[in-house]
Amino acid sequence: MSPFSRRSSRTARARPPDSPRVLGALGVAAALLLGGCASSRGAGQAPAEASVSPEGTDAAYAVGLASLAVEDTERHRSLKAVVWYPASPGTPMGEQKTSAVFAPFLAAKDAPVSEAQARWPVVLLSHGSGGMAINMSWFGAHLAARGFLVVSVNHPGNTYGDDNPEGYARGYERPRDFTVLLDHLLKDPAWGPRMDSRRIGAAGHSMGGYTALALVGARMNLEWIARVCTSPETRMHPGCDGLRDVDYGRIDMKVSRASYQDPRVRAAFAMAPGMAGSYEDQDLVDIHAPVELVLAKGDELMPHERMGMRLAGQLPAARTVVLDDAAHFSFLPECTPLGFQATPELCRDAVPGTRAALHARTLAEAVAFFRSTLAAR
Repeated sequence: MSPFSRRSSRTARARPPDSPRVLGALGVAAALLLGGCASSRGAGQAPAEASVSPEGTDAAYAVGLASLAVEDTERHRSLKAVVWYPASPGTPMGEQKTSAVFAPFLAAKDAPVSEAQARWPVVLLSHGSGGMAINMSWFGAHLAARGFLVVSVNHPGNTYGDDNPEGYARGYERPRDFTVLLDHLLKDPAWGPRMDSRRIGAAGHSMGGYTALALVGARMNLEWIARVCTSPETRMHPGCDGLRDVDYGRIDMKVSRASYQDPRVRAAFAMAPGMAGSYEDQDLVDIHAPVELVLAKGDELMPHERMGMRLAGQLPAARTVVLDDAAHFSFLPECTPLGFQATPELCRDAVPGTRAALHARTLAEAVAFFRSTLAAR
């Protein structure tokens, strides 16, 4: 198990973010995973922190930005990926847009990878259901500026513009997307020599949090989801919107509950992780890598005590951080004025105006976690 002892902390202040289409998909994905038995743990107090931008004073590198596509012919999936990576200090960066409702970020498109190290530690970064890889730039760019090569991918069938209920139900394909992508990148003549295959971690938000945990051994309990969303007593739960009519007979439950652990992934950082209320203990027994859970106490889609804290109780060796002022979508980018108008649900935090500080705390946790767990051998 993880060498970290489990502890909870909390922070204050942050602030708000894609389109109504994304809202529906993300809401379905996260809300689905309703409770189990409650688990309660105490939380310590941590001070609020100022917003930290990718080019902040502690950034050692400029941020490079690249995109690529990989065809998974075996599963008939087109994997469109985004890579944030360290570029040489002083490399001119420009404003990069994510969407009209989210704040932009700074990066240099296709800049050369910094030569400060021959190989860079890698973080696989997964978006939430119905989201997009580029919308994780607030996280990916920050890590890249601090010496990590970060790879994200649009998960087919569960990404903005390509999203459907069965695609969500087949969420176990998500960790397989990263295994295929990693296989490709490590063999790629340009990227392979710059990636340290001995230092690979995973991170993600909501269903992306499930994905990160799956890469270190968690198994999806789709039978539980099918039972809850088709039972007359519970099928009208808001989290089952779009999933109550899935033909689960089309899905092999043995395949869905199989392990998609990738032994190359040495650590997992999960933000408001999806599936938190659905796991049986047997679904988590294969997790032996370090794990950090960052939970939103004000999570409006996944009741904190019955879901996030239940998962924390099932992973007693994991480090757990509870953000009192966070809601489920606090782990999306900060919003533009249009975002507050068009998608207020995505821009809402448990305490208004706290998203920047919540990001700062989360990013500080992520950098420290990956520097520790992916330290050079």
